Amino acid sequence: MDDLLPDAGRKAHEAMHAVLDAALVTYKAKINEARASVMTVEGKTLSADTKTQKMSFNDFVEAADYAVIEDAYKRAGRAISPDLATTYAEHLAAGMDDEEDDEEALIEAHTIIAAIGLVPKIKDDLEAEAEKLAKEWLAAHKEGIKGLTDERQEAYRQIREMSTDPLPVEIARPNMWLQPTTAREPNGKEYDLERFERHLLCDNEGLFPDAFNSSWEPAVLRAELQKEGCIGWYRNPARASQDSLGVVYEEAGENRMVRPDFIFFVQKEDGTIEADLIDPHGDHLADALPKLKGLAKYAADNLKTFQRIEAITKLKKTGTYRMLDLTKEDVRKAVEAATSAEGLYGSTSAEDYVA
Repeated sequence: MDDLLPDAGRKAHEAMHAVLDAALVTYKAKINEARASVMTVEGKTLSADTKTQKMSFNDFVEAADYAVIEDAYKRAGRAISPDLATTYAEHLAAGMDDEEDDEEALIEAHTIIAAIGLVPKIKDDLEAEAEKLAKEWLAAHKEGIKGLTDERQEAYRQIREMSTDPLPVEIARPNMWLQPTTAREPNGKEYDLERFERHLLCDNEGLFPDAFNSSWEPAVLRAELQKEGCIGWYRNPARASQDSLGVVYEEAGENRMVRPDFIFFVQKEDGTIEADLIDPHGDHLADALPKLKGLAKYAADNLKTFQRIEAITKLKKTGTYRMLDLTKEDVRKAVEAATSAEGLYGSTSAEDYVA
């Protein structure tokens, strides 16, 4: 659709056909065994005498007919995708010179695919190769995708999100947000939200209103804005969206997403702009440590992208602010080995933070 790779659909299917062709050789014995089960139907006959009300059961085995084969083929298609099943059947049928006509060749192809669907390892291999190809194409056409409209870029972002392992996604530049300017207290009284300067999106007065989850998040924001060279900041959306930076972490064996609060932009003496990723986060929450581990891994992979990557908390016992500098290798190792986020912030791996 976007002229990034001519005839991409055909090339993708041909690549997957090659994977399945290789599987026919690698898993020949298992496929033959599965084929035998496809070609036979096991059943029982029930006989009942209406006078004596006696019943008898008899087992039987019959050769599968076309309807049974097609049912097994469709089940296999759900495993490897109906589109791929269709094109691979055509691919197989085209190479069958020993079949009398095209219809018999297609039935034979459907039988082979039905057998493939009964060998789980083939599906695993196919998905691995499909993901590998998707990563290669997304990397090769990265710049071309960035030049597309926001709508079309969103289509590629959704493709990336289908990955079994999370893939990096380019953040879209936001053009407009609907942002509340007031909040309501439990007693019903409304009040104006505090507004901050130098946000990438702002109102007519150059200010950005926000309601924070804690009193120390705005304290961190004010401290960062006062630092030398800070020319702007971005309130990373907490919701899943194409203009939000998400960092993957693992909890209970599942991939989840943490969205760091702030990105600050700092102008250096030579005029270049650096980005700082700053995440104030409570250390007492159950997911605090898994999120820190995910952020540490993200830091290791993105040291060239950010000047600073820091996780900050306010200790409940002392009220002091502590910071973990995740650009440091020894700190990341301490995070990976830690069993408690609270203990980590109280250790020598953390530093005092002035807010």
